[in-house]
Amino acid sequence: MTTTVALQRCAEYDFDKVLECIHVMFELVPPPDVHGKTVLLKPNILYPKSPDLAVCTHPVVVGAVARAFKDLGAARVIAGESPAIANSTMAAKVTGMYDQVVSNGGEWADFKTPDVVACPDGKIVKSFNFAKQFLEADIIVSVAKLKSHQLMAYTGAMKNLFGLMIGLEKAEQHYRFSNKADFAAFLTDLNIAAKPQYAIMDAIVGMEGPGGPGGGAPIKLGFLAASDNILALDWKCSELVGYNPHLIANLEDALKRSLWLKSEKEIKTAGASEDTCRCTTFKIVKEPSETLQKMMPRWLNLIATPLLTKTPRFNARKCKKCGRCEQICPAHLIKMNGPDDSAQLNDKQKCLHCFCCHEICPNDAIKLKRF
Repeated sequence: MTTTVALQRCAEYDFDKVLECIHVMFELVPPPDVHGKTVLLKPNILYPKSPDLAVCTHPVVVGAVARAFKDLGAARVIAGESPAIANSTMAAKVTGMYDQVVSNGGEWADFKTPDVVACPDGKIVKSFNFAKQFLEADIIVSVAKLKSHQLMAYTGAMKNLFGLMIGLEKAEQHYRFSNKADFAAFLTDLNIAAKPQYAIMDAIVGMEGPGGPGGGAPIKLGFLAASDNILALDWKCSELVGYNPHLIANLEDALKRSLWLKSEKEIKTAGASEDTCRCTTFKIVKEPSETLQKMMPRWLNLIATPLLTKTPRFNARKCKKCGRCEQICPAHLIKMNGPDDSAQLNDKQKCLHCFCCHEICPNDAIKLKRF
């Protein structure tokens, strides 16, 4: 494992151009030897949406990655995902990902059967239930989308591997690790268990703003990135769009483990210059309570933090009564008993503020507000 992140400018989702960029990145930071082996690609499908909305890894990127690994001699390239509430194959077909994977020599896998994967070196989790395809693979590759995230500020290659867990089990982890620091440690443990050998970032068009990762605004960033060091990739990509990675809880936790990096100063880039990939207008997600904690005495923080914490608000007019938010709520606080049987949060005081409902709502009927 190196500490180098390969960068390539790429202005559009043209298959040939994307494939060329991936081959160049493979030369700059070579993936492990895949000849005769099975490669598992883990793209991001939050829920089935058009690629133009930047909710999911763009299908052209996933297809090009599948082709690139076949070009390197992989015996099998499997791509799979487990959306929180959606059939995996249906979601892949809606996004266009299924056709791209299959037409480029890969296979699409439904993540629906779990297998236990031990994690003896985990800090707070010693085993995970991953999709059985994980155990079929020799090499794990995260094929992520660069997006803002309301809970974790940023989501990239490391958090993308959360999708190795199946369906609603992911929501249960928010209940189990409701504290943000604990959830960050959980994500680090998950990456230790997953042992990803390579990661690729789709940042041709990313998602910005407080609506991420499902309802933010698409923003053209114009680059792709890759590395055999998943933390280095996330650290550099988040930095390029304006984040201080030390303030992204799971990245800071991973850095402190000293498994991928001893220091962020070790990270190098190759290929396109950082300046040509940097975005100074990206709307990052900030958490005011975290900033205030450094400015105010503890007793005042105890008063201010609940007031500054965002809580889901439900718009009965926009609600289509699909029930997805009710299904995904790990605390079982959302019920379809609002006006005209719309969704509503029945106990605001017990809300975990995991924002799973906000992420999964396909109708923009849930907003996160303070006070």
